[in-house]
Amino acid sequence: MGGKDAIIVADDADLEEAAAGVVQSAFGFQGQKCSACSRAIIDARVYDPMLEKIAERTAKIKLGDPTDNGNTMSAVINDKAFKTINGYIEKGKAEGGRVIAGGGSDGEQGFFIEPTVIADVKAGSTIEQEEIFGPVLAVIKANDYDDALRIANDTQFGLTGAVYSTDEAKLDRARNEFHVGNLYLNRKCTGALVGVHPFGGFNMSGTDSKAGGRDYLLLFMQAKVSSERVGATRKRAEAGTAI
Repeated sequence: MGGKDAIIVADDADLEEAAAGVVQSAFGFQGQKCSACSRAIIDARVYDPMLEKIAERTAKIKLGDPTDNGNTMSAVINDKAFKTINGYIEKGKAEGGRVIAGGGSDGEQGFFIEPTVIADVKAGSTIEQEEIFGPVLAVIKANDYDDALRIANDTQFGLTGAVYSTDEAKLDRARNEFHVGNLYLNRKCTGALVGVHPFGGFNMSGTDSKAGGRDYLLLFMQAKVSSERVGATRKRAEAGTAI
C-alpha cells in the first residue's frame, strides 16, 4: 500500500557505508519498489559531506539498455510513470529543491530517467511527503537526531526505514520511536529476505505481514468463531435429544 521510506544518517555514522546504503536503496530497480529509499534525512553536522558522497556514487550509475552489461540502471515501466516522475522532479525544483545529480530526461530514447538527487528539500514539501515510485531521492537536513526522527515519522506512510549510527543509544531509540514495519540498522532499507523477514508496514502502508514470514499464511485463511453454552447442550443430551 505504498511507502515514503527514509534513511536517517546521524552525525556519528560511517558516512561511506551510509552513502552506499542510500544510493543502493534509492535507485535499485529504478526506485520502483515500495521499500525504496525516497528520503535521506541527514544530521546538519554531516549534511554537506554526505551530499558529496551521495552525488558521487549516483554519478557512477550507468543508465541505458539493460541488455548492455555495461549499464546498471534501465527505464521506468511506462509512459505514465515517466511523466509522473518527471513531474515530481519539476515540483521538487519549484519548491526550492536543488538538483545535485540527474534531473530527468526528454524521453526521446525511451522512458529513461536519470537517477536524481534533490538536496535542500524542506520537510512537509510535496516530494518529501508523496510516494514517487521512481529514481528520485529527496535529501532533507535535520537539526539533530530528535529532529530526524520527527521528520521520518511525519508522513502518512510507515513501511521501511533505516538508521546509520555508531551510537547504540540512538539505535535503541529508533527501535522504539521510528514507526515503520521494517526497520534496518546500519544497512539499507530494502532487501527483506523471504522466509526470514516478515514484511509489512504501519498507517497507509498497511498492517501485518504481506510476505516473508509464517504469519503471512494466516492471510490465506478465514477465521471462524464457534461459541457454545455447555450447560444447555448437556441438558439436551440427557433428555435424549439428537445433537
